Amino acid sequence: MKKILLISLIAVVTIVATYLLFFKEPTFKAKGGYLNNINEKGVIIEGYDPVAYFTDNKPVKGDPKFAAEYNGATYWFASADHEQLFKSQPQNYAPQYGAFCGYAVSIGKLRPVDPTIYQIENGRLILQHTKEAYDLFNKDFKTSIKKADQNWPAIVANHLGKPVKYDEKGKPTASSN
Repeated sequence: MKKILLISLIAVVTIVATYLLFFKEPTFKAKGGYLNNINEKGVIIEGYDPVAYFTDNKPVKGDPKFAAEYNGATYWFASADHEQLFKSQPQNYAPQYGAFCGYAVSIGKLRPVDPTIYQIENGRLILQHTKEAYDLFNKDFKTSIKKADQNWPAIVANHLGKPVKYDEKGKPTASSN
């Protein structure tokens, strides 16, 4: 009996920990016509430096002391140099699709991202939710990017002014908060 209770407790703790790790609920807001994948502090890309993807060829955590606002989101940078590069041409460094998963957008959905799963194509930073999403997006890149570009304006319009959160299945839901 004790063994069954212990196994049940371990299973519940594992499920709760997995939920908290993979289904966290950052805040997603359409603000001023921009829909961004931001946390509760308004920070995009989980605080990763968008410039580092281009200059360092890898994701690098930013520092809140180097910050800039762009299109309704706060960006953090690893250095003052990166902050200045971004401020001079933010459109060249900001992630596509408000830092939502490129594959999800290509199929008309919103999903959060793993900032370590990314690609830069034609000067565009595209983040993905999972390795599987990355693979599906790149199975036919030209079609995927075309669909994502076509879907994005409608997704933004659909969520404009509505806080968006994910339900337990990872689907976006409009909140009445």
